Amino acid sequence: MSMRQARDEAPRAIYAVAMDAASLYIHIPFCVRKCEYCDFYSGVAGEEEIDQYLDALEVECALRFRQPFSPRTIFMGGGTPTRLSATQLLRLGDILRKRIDLSQCLEFTSEINPGTLTPEKADALMRMGVDRASFGVQSFQTKFLQGLGRAYEAGTATRAVQMARDAGIARISMDLMFALPNQTIDDLRDDLQRALSHDTEHLSLYALTFEDDTPLTRQLQSGEVQPCDEELEREMFELVGSTCSEAGLQRYEVSNFARPGAECRHNVVYWTGGDWHGIGAGAHAMIDGEISQNGADFKAYTKALLQERRLPTTRQEKLSPQARAESLLLMGLRLTQGVELARFERFAGASFDSICGETAKRLTALGLLELTPTHVRATAEGLLLLDNLIVELADAMEATV
Repeated sequence: MSMRQARDEAPRAIYAVAMDAASLYIHIPFCVRKCEYCDFYSGVAGEEEIDQYLDALEVECALRFRQPFSPRTIFMGGGTPTRLSATQLLRLGDILRKRIDLSQCLEFTSEINPGTLTPEKADALMRMGVDRASFGVQSFQTKFLQGLGRAYEAGTATRAVQMARDAGIARISMDLMFALPNQTIDDLRDDLQRALSHDTEHLSLYALTFEDDTPLTRQLQSGEVQPCDEELEREMFELVGSTCSEAGLQRYEVSNFARPGAECRHNVVYWTGGDWHGIGAGAHAMIDGEISQNGADFKAYTKALLQERRLPTTRQEKLSPQARAESLLLMGLRLTQGVELARFERFAGASFDSICGETAKRLTALGLLELTPTHVRATAEGLLLLDNLIVELADAMEATV
């Protein structure tokens, strides 16, 4: 069966994660420049360092996948995967095909910084097998892009989307940010309309958070920027939901909206407690309740693989049933469909009612939680208070231990 046939014949049940099939995350930790708000592992690198990183990735694939691996989904993130040249992207594709069978892959996503895409790179991504492009647009307005440290002008995103489509990458997703310093509700409305004008099938919309030890947080601490007013942020959250709904993109996760069938299958694996392998510096993996992580330091990562010929694992931990069930709640309640009770019981070794029943009843009475025979999920009001909701349920779980 070809890769395209596998996708065409994929079941409509996006959330039916196969427990005997894992996904794959590939981390490319390079950027043209570091964004002001970013706390992900990434950095600026020259061509020689990138080539060395690809050498290390090739060794990691050989060590990690001694038998052919058939991922159900692949997600290539960073950093900026399109910081690589077209030649380097094609080489990465060759590295993957040596160890990875793409014939059963239902979705292959690459993150793209609009300012780094060229027609040649778009063609290379398509030849790698990428069928879904996730554009980190953040805003269509230059004043906000400059404040976020994004290294491109407002019109760049429109041109980049067209490059991807011209190369044959039909599935388009965009990331936007809101609750930005000095952003008004009309500014957000304008960004939403511009994104929707591209006929995108998927939108991810995230409120700006001030992460520790980032340039933007230092600006906040010095008084150079002011955080968004909480009431305005709530109004923006509601505008995002109503605007996307009117355009035919339904919320399926607290920050993600899609046309029916266009949900990000790879992220659903994370949110529903599925398994995934991770390759690259700083990449995480979760296989049958065991979490592992590669070292994030570039030099240590390449040394382990190229000189010592060993996997660069720096963390490996078998989660307890409670920890695995808590993780499922933490991630799964972000979905509008919620957490499957049967899966929770399989992870926890006990029913949801026996562990969280009293707390869940109280939260249900408050209109924040909804229980069905098969799922527990946050209501629309509960999504606004999701962090508090998760803390209450986690406390209930700890009290039963």
